[in-house]
Amino acid sequence: MPYKIRRTQEFRDLYVKLTKKNKSLQVKIDSKIKQIAANPTKMGKPKTRDLKYTYGSHVAGHFVIVYMIIESNLLFLYIDHHDFIYEEAPKILGNIEIEFPELWAVMSPDLKHHLKR
Repeated sequence: MPYKIRRTQEFRDLYVKLTKKNKSLQVKIDSKIKQIAANPTKMGKPKTRDLKYTYGSHVAGHFVIVYMIIESNLLFLYIDHHDFIYEEAPKILGNIEIEFPELWAVMSPDLKHHLKR
């Protein structure tokens, strides 16, 4: 199933910051994004607690890409060093309603409730 790729502003900003001076990391991240897009449920590990309903996939050893699947959309939420991901990524989930109202409209009530906390 082909997914429409979406990225939060935070993901885009961090991608630029991380890859600006590190082209080899950019190649690895781009490759991982393609792998995730081809098979998102197999490439990532389902997350729990504050990141419930998301997946995480390690890239280049120390970095994690956090994403979620919403119908036919693959939403890349956050990318950063694994030491920071679990603290910062949940904050991004609360912004989905504002940044992607069209995705918010099709989310399940359970998912919306989880994200509103």
